[in-house]
Amino acid sequence: MKRTKFISLLLNLLFISTPLYADDDLFDQSLESILDMDSELKAELGTRDEARNILEARSPVDVITFDQIERTGLSSLTNVLRYFIAGFNAPETSVADGSDHVRLTTLRGMSPDQVLVLVNGKRLHTSSLLYVNGVIGRGTSGVDFDTIAVKSIERIEVLRDGAAAQYGSDAIAGVINIVLKGIGHQDSMTFSAGQRDEGDGEQLYVDGFISFPLSYEGFVNVTVSVIDQQQTQRAGTDKRLTPAIVSTHVGIPDSESLQLALNAEIPQKTDLTFYTNALFNYRDSKASAFFRVPDPDREIFPDGYLPMINATIMDYSLTAGMNGQLNDGYFWDLSNVYGYNSFEFNVTDSINQSLGALSPTSFDNGELSFIQNTTNLDINKNFGNLGLAAGLEYRYEQYQIKQGEFASYVGTGSQGFAGFKPENATNRHRSNYALYINASHKFTHLSLEGAARFEDYSDFGSTTNAKVAMGYKIIPQLLLRASASTGFRAPSLAQTSYSQTSSFADTVTNKLSTQGTFTPSHEVSQALGAKELTPESSKHLTIGAVYQPIQNLSLMVDYFSTKVDDRISLSNEQEGTTTAQIEQLKANNVTKARFFTNALKTQTKGIDVKIDYMPTLEGDAKLKMSFWYNYSDNKLIDFNDDTLDRDGSFEQIVRLENGQPKSNIRFLTHYQLSKVELTMNISEFGGYNQVINNVSYPFDSAWTVDLDAKYKLSNAISISLGANNIFGEQPNKWKNLSGDIYATDGIKPYSRYSPFGYSGAYYYLQTSIGF
Repeated sequence: MKRTKFISLLLNLLFISTPLYADDDLFDQSLESILDMDSELKAELGTRDEARNILEARSPVDVITFDQIERTGLSSLTNVLRYFIAGFNAPETSVADGSDHVRLTTLRGMSPDQVLVLVNGKRLHTSSLLYVNGVIGRGTSGVDFDTIAVKSIERIEVLRDGAAAQYGSDAIAGVINIVLKGIGHQDSMTFSAGQRDEGDGEQLYVDGFISFPLSYEGFVNVTVSVIDQQQTQRAGTDKRLTPAIVSTHVGIPDSESLQLALNAEIPQKTDLTFYTNALFNYRDSKASAFFRVPDPDREIFPDGYLPMINATIMDYSLTAGMNGQLNDGYFWDLSNVYGYNSFEFNVTDSINQSLGALSPTSFDNGELSFIQNTTNLDINKNFGNLGLAAGLEYRYEQYQIKQGEFASYVGTGSQGFAGFKPENATNRHRSNYALYINASHKFTHLSLEGAARFEDYSDFGSTTNAKVAMGYKIIPQLLLRASASTGFRAPSLAQTSYSQTSSFADTVTNKLSTQGTFTPSHEVSQALGAKELTPESSKHLTIGAVYQPIQNLSLMVDYFSTKVDDRISLSNEQEGTTTAQIEQLKANNVTKARFFTNALKTQTKGIDVKIDYMPTLEGDAKLKMSFWYNYSDNKLIDFNDDTLDRDGSFEQIVRLENGQPKSNIRFLTHYQLSKVELTMNISEFGGYNQVINNVSYPFDSAWTVDLDAKYKLSNAISISLGANNIFGEQPNKWKNLSGDIYATDGIKPYSRYSPFGYSGAYYYLQTSIGF
């Protein structure tokens, strides 16, 4: 009996459970079987109670563990999430300005800014980049996951539920919590090298992890990762040239990245614990615009030129906090998180046509930056089966645009990407505070939870949201669960403050036209019908069940529905229909203009089906299989104002409703026998559509296979040989579309919406050394 209690206490201290065993079943297992079982970490996400087995959660939660991550051979956190999560989308864009350098990501087909990201349970800042091109997530900003070193991660928790009433703005589609490695991990180094099946896209990846133990089970963990990624080239020939050659870069960009991570806990003799973590990323990335065709009248580059857009990204965050327990059982936590992201644009191999022979060929085009500082005080206490929690949060945000050099914006501006003008430069800030409460009660077979949150913004006023959730065990093997909530997302400072003017060259005539993106309060936007932005509001419902017919088999099924009103969108490019509108455009030296507006009312609904199975094998062999199916259907219900309508918004509607796969499958298997481990991931990406010249073109669903074979030379050294998309699957090219740029045989033969890119297979060799 003492041994059983010791094991139970040890598992709770380490937050360990297994998704294939109910908590009560642990007491029926022998010591040897408990220590030998393939376990997962509990999830702290979705509740302010203690960490819970995901099979007991009132809201659907998933956990990805560090050993699962290390078996993928992936160096990018974005790719890790796409690898494991059905319904997580991360296209690889090309010739889309800043979008080529910061991967956009979505969950369940919603917007990048409708997913809240946490690190160790604390809010992480977003990128300063705003996606303004014709890409998935157009008009939004999201978290740049590739600023976080994969090696530093202990587990990833994914809450598939509306949670703005618990965590605040942005948590409409769900929450992703990145938990950094704590105590008990082995010091190690990893060396990885690989390339694509077409002989390009070489990558060198080196990382190191070291842990310093402290008194009272404290620790200081440090992770360093260096990634050198060479570009891939999947462009078609440029038929505008004679002879036709490959002129434009289409594929993964060149990039060099340094990632650092620190995570530390410093317990004291008392119940007081100090903690801190820090993340740092410096990245240089280079991708092209479209090739500019020859022009004998052009003084510079008369034979044509390819503008290159260079991005320098700096990102860091610092968390400091302390927690403890008072004598009467109240647990408290006080923390502060400071986050910063900057995106500096430079254009090379380009010209400013309006400057003629005096034009430079390289430009400093300006810089975007975003600061977020969040302070939290949380307190909670359990009164038997009743758990109560409450807290305060204060957040400060600052968004800046720094102008480029004169030659980058004057006249037509630098080709490829025009610099930010003095009138684009801005320095905006805001603050908000929040009060929140959470209550839960556990009965014999029923558990209930309620949460409420009040937030007040200095620029948008206040909002109050609530959530209720329940779990009911009809029989020990079957849990029914449901949740309902309201939510919100405040417009980002980028959406209220971003402006820029660019000139575009016609792909046939090479003539330039000028287009402007203006703030909603600008006189041009106001003349075209813009209104000040208001927060998005949402209503979310989840109904599901968890079934464990036997110990080593579990099934989760969850239906979800999310309605969003006043959803923010970037308007169409408008030329003006009245004399006053046309005059405003001319006065600001643009032929077209666009702005942000609360124009849309949408609904996302679908289903998640997840199966975990671990059959019993002879000897010491282990096999674990996991199947995850997601179906997400996004629909535009209505337009809220007349700045957008169905007749003039065909491309936007198709992008929102059909630009991402509706169905996704992830089937993961892992087999282990003695010193050999084999991992295989089979993924299905559903079909999607992209609009060109007001015609919607379909792209077929596709299947990819990832393999990893690992051999342990010793307890400290292992070698892995693997491949992502081993059979080199590529999306189909444009169907029945001819032209110079977007066409089956054009410069861009693939859709930029492709959910798995178009660079083909990646083969790698990896060595890990523990010490």
